[in-house]
Amino acid sequence: MSEEIQADDAQQDLADQVDDVVPSHGHGKVPVVGLGGSAGSIAALQAFFRTMPPQGGLAFVVVIHLSPDHKSSLTELLQRCTRMPVVRVEDTLLVEAGTVYVIPPGKVLQLDKGRLKLEPVPESRVRHVTVDIFFRTLADSHGPHAAAVVLSGLDGDGSIGIKRIKERGGLTVVQDPDEAQHASMPRNAIDTGMVDWVLPVQDMPNRLLSYFRLEAAVELPPEEPPADPAASGSSAESDLRDVLNFLRTRSGRDFSCYKRATVLRRIGRRMQVNGVDNLPGYLTCLRTRNGEAAALLQDLLISVTNFFRDPDCFDALEARIPALFEGKGPADAVRVWVVACATGEEAYSIAMLLAEHARKLEAPPLIQVFATDLDEQAVQTAREAVYPAAIEADVSEERLRRFFLKEHRGYRVRRELRESVLFAVHDVLRDSPFSRQDMVTCRNLLIYLNREAQARVFETLHFALVPHGKLFIGSSESMDEGSPLFTVVDKKNRIYGHRPITRAGLPLPHAESTLSRALEGQGQLRGRMVAGQAYDVPRAGFGAMATRSREDRSSAPWGEVHLQLLERLAPPSLVVNGEYDIVHLSSSAGRFLQMAGGDPSRNLLHCVQADVRIDLRAALYQATQRLAEVRVPPLNLAVSGGTVSTAIRVVPAHEAGEALFLVIFEIQPGGGETEEARTARLGADPLARHLDAEIERLKSHLRETVEQYEASTEELKASNEELQAMNEEMRAATSALEISREELQSINEELTTVNHELKSKVEELSQANSDLQNLMDATQIATIFLDRDLKIMRFTPAAV
Repeated sequence: MSEEIQADDAQQDLADQVDDVVPSHGHGKVPVVGLGGSAGSIAALQAFFRTMPPQGGLAFVVVIHLSPDHKSSLTELLQRCTRMPVVRVEDTLLVEAGTVYVIPPGKVLQLDKGRLKLEPVPESRVRHVTVDIFFRTLADSHGPHAAAVVLSGLDGDGSIGIKRIKERGGLTVVQDPDEAQHASMPRNAIDTGMVDWVLPVQDMPNRLLSYFRLEAAVELPPEEPPADPAASGSSAESDLRDVLNFLRTRSGRDFSCYKRATVLRRIGRRMQVNGVDNLPGYLTCLRTRNGEAAALLQDLLISVTNFFRDPDCFDALEARIPALFEGKGPADAVRVWVVACATGEEAYSIAMLLAEHARKLEAPPLIQVFATDLDEQAVQTAREAVYPAAIEADVSEERLRRFFLKEHRGYRVRRELRESVLFAVHDVLRDSPFSRQDMVTCRNLLIYLNREAQARVFETLHFALVPHGKLFIGSSESMDEGSPLFTVVDKKNRIYGHRPITRAGLPLPHAESTLSRALEGQGQLRGRMVAGQAYDVPRAGFGAMATRSREDRSSAPWGEVHLQLLERLAPPSLVVNGEYDIVHLSSSAGRFLQMAGGDPSRNLLHCVQADVRIDLRAALYQATQRLAEVRVPPLNLAVSGGTVSTAIRVVPAHEAGEALFLVIFEIQPGGGETEEARTARLGADPLARHLDAEIERLKSHLRETVEQYEASTEELKASNEELQAMNEEMRAATSALEISREELQSINEELTTVNHELKSKVEELSQANSDLQNLMDATQIATIFLDRDLKIMRFTPAAV
């Protein structure tokens, strides 16, 4: 059995040849049009090739879902519709213009360096992913000379592949869903937001030919900036500035930090899509066609990614994950920042790796993944966390079962994983970075940026990382040798380590931040922002913070000395909360307290002498109602060594948002309460004594009730866990049924394709039979047809 193929193998093989998001190695190649479909796509393919002229200079690759148990006649069906040679791919073939290549049943087709290669369909794939895999390899191999056409079909195959085509500068076309026999594949592709044209099949050939022919006629300034400053005032440079200024005015985005070649190629692609060959004409399109400015902005941002993109790199990263957890306990956190997260697949991939390792630990730390991107729409998609079923090409079956829920729209990330990822709109070149991150990933962003912007990004990411933290960048990106900021950990897989250096502070942003722009119309910030405990640890290299920390440490002992001196001079006191539980007491207040029999209690009313309990309770109640100081007249309190006359003051306080009471025992000089007064006070109100005892009894009953409630709650929790276990079993059963349904759907698609081929065969047989009958009726030669038993089967009229 051959090794299972990976959807991103082509991208990894070509990583060193890709200079930006529009790969230069794709220029000058034969334009290739990939046509993907499923059930109902054969009729669309026949209509397409009937209209496509044979001298267009394009190559075509047909990839549809065919039954491996049936010999396909698709090659013969398409050959009748075109004069171009139609070839079934049986071995490695070099792609040539003016040829149609057809996928055989039971195979996966890939395009590598202009050659078509066959691989067996991975056995682990439940659904079809053949269209997606071919579109990705087509995009990585041919870049701007690739076009993806999605035709009729029953599932979502191809919806991820066209995103890769768009990212690499190719053209994406979808059959009009109202025309398609089965609209599922076209609608899933349209929902990605990456489709250039939605057309009837009859209109596609002429539009494709016009698009590729226009490439040579497009007039753009040179990709290298003019060496002479005076040349910057030329007409072409002026037109380019007008286009970028118009885009900046409409969107607020400045692309001055992007590579000039990238910007020019993206503008050129939009000019081809709109059918114009010069910048003034395209500027008119921007001003007059609704949505064109947004389409150009999307082409420049290209918020495209997929789960575990570049699997070999992620395998290497997975081996480094345990190092992030070293020395961390349940009170700590593993913090990761995913820069340019696009629609969230990469952030969730990182979160899966972290969660899988955390499951192996007895007391794992908290996992916090911060994912940011400049594209607000992409961030919103990431928060929804719903992805098409085509992610099965990238996510293993085990991870799909563990981290995703199957829905009618595809797969939704489970709540537990979503809660560990925080998404935000953020510009890494302008906004303040996150800090104290254990790892930062910044993949497929640097290829957009010029050298100066890349240097600023690296400085920002170095600031964000803790010492010896990890940096993970894209397979097409690299870092200068001997960088003072990072050390090489795994050069092949683009993993680098933070190099601790002394830094004066955070690199200043070069322009207005995204946050400040967002707050322009909202006035000043309200409320107070409080940093958590994670920010209390001073960062190495910040002199002011380190100095302030040393000052705080040196002042702490003097504060304790100050409190000790106050306690020597001040009367005994203690602090109680709203439940009258003691939260703090001075060193001299303990002689006024005594422990009663039974369970130990911190409640003040249980710890004071019974003679003053009623008076103290009344004072605390009055202080609560009046929010003012209450004084209890001097009473005789027994202390070690005799009896002292003591007045009690209760002072309400509200510190840290909690109701507190300061109880002060003031020792009175001279004689205190007489025996007669004490007897009269204690016997004056027997009802109060009775009520006090009743209160104690009710509190005891309340405690028992609370304990019973907590026991019932624990039983309910246990029952809830059992219900959750039953629910998981039901979900597993539902998942099994869903898989069975998908298998039936796949078989139905294959049967539909086979039925269409058989129908074509029957029509051919009927036509041949009709031709034979007409020949017999017209011939004048007496002819008799006999079977093996010499029985007459058929005869001509002349034989009568």
